[in-house]
Amino acid sequence: MRFLLLIVFGFSIMLTSCGNQQTTPSQQQESDKNAEPFEVDTATYENGQVTIHYPQLTNMQNKDLEQRINTLIKDDAILFLSQYQDSNAPLKMDFEVILPESDTFTVQYTGTYNGGMYPTHLLFTTNINFKKGEKIRLSNLFVIDETFIEALKNAKYMDWENPHEPNKEKQTAIIEYLKTYNNQDLIAAFTKADHPDPNENPYGVFSYIFNHTVVISMQVPHALGDHAEFEVDMGELERK
Repeated sequence: MRFLLLIVFGFSIMLTSCGNQQTTPSQQQESDKNAEPFEVDTATYENGQVTIHYPQLTNMQNKDLEQRINTLIKDDAILFLSQYQDSNAPLKMDFEVILPESDTFTVQYTGTYNGGMYPTHLLFTTNINFKKGEKIRLSNLFVIDETFIEALKNAKYMDWENPHEPNKEKQTAIIEYLKTYNNQDLIAAFTKADHPDPNENPYGVFSYIFNHTVVISMQVPHALGDHAEFEVDMGELERK
């Protein structure tokens, strides 16, 4: 599948790997001055029972930049999937492209792995600076310290299973779960965020920027949803 993207400053949109996309007239006017148009193809990597769909940019004016970005995206997708490639259980992952108010974009992947006693919902992200063709990690943007951890613990909880009516009991349980780690452990965990290799990112922490907030995801026990997301106001964090 192929669709057209316009990187536009001043608003945020999400594009999925399986939907038709439209822009409003106001968005089109904004794009005239600050847009970098390109198309996105959906590529697929398969290995045994595991499959991942991932985006590949096309028709960018800067072909070297396009190739560099595409390689980053593909390498991350395959590296994340490699931990499941020897399993006989099926896993299929799809993606969304998230365009925030900045010169970055995020590829967010989700899928369900059926290789254990119960299905496990997975989430990971790849953040790209589309002007430089570089991958961005949470620790590249913010100081990960005690202040960061306290901001996270007080951040808005995003219940991916019930986004319109977050489960308050589950939220309380997740906060209590975070308290089982001391702050130094959490600092170490979030410093390693956004690496697709679980050996490098054992807590399964991933992030993306959306408008003026940072959404941070962390693996949690299955009873708490497999992963939990928090939305932190960037004004509460120290930028690097």
